[in-house]
Amino acid sequence: MFFIFAAVAVFSALFVMKITPVAISVCIFLLLLVACASADVNKGIIPDLIVIWIAVLAVIHLILIESFSINGLISHLIGAVCISVPMLICSLILKGAFGGGDIKLMAAAGLYLGWKYTLAGVVIGMFIAGIYGIYLLIRKKAGMKTKLRLAPSLAFGLGVAALFGDLLIKLFFGW
Repeated sequence: MFFIFAAVAVFSALFVMKITPVAISVCIFLLLLVACASADVNKGIIPDLIVIWIAVLAVIHLILIESFSINGLISHLIGAVCISVPMLICSLILKGAFGGGDIKLMAAAGLYLGWKYTLAGVVIGMFIAGIYGIYLLIRKKAGMKTKLRLAPSLAFGLGVAALFGDLLIKLFFGW
């Protein structure tokens, strides 16, 4: 299953962005997201090493591909905290609201995408997770206290944002 999603991710990035340095970076980002989602589904954890690789990719992407600037750096640093910090606070107040892997994934992905794309990706990812949660409740496969594994939904939303970020921002926020 991992290889199918990985192939779709690579094909999607190359199809949407052609073969460019940005497309190669996005391919690697999507592959790492697929690995996070796969690990979360199979083992219930998101390995720190994958999250670290996303953060390293973010730094490389920012320096080499986006031609490093202070405004770009600030946007990406805000992206690293705009979702992960509220998730952390929520998780501290409501024990177990989010897993530590989900929080770290959002920090690393936010660093890669920047704050606008991160917000768009989270909107999609949480919407998908909500639909899935409602489906589980209706089918009586889960209760109100059942913990959902968010990485697959977040990975999908973040992947869509990486591919179609500008379109999503205009659609969701009108910017």
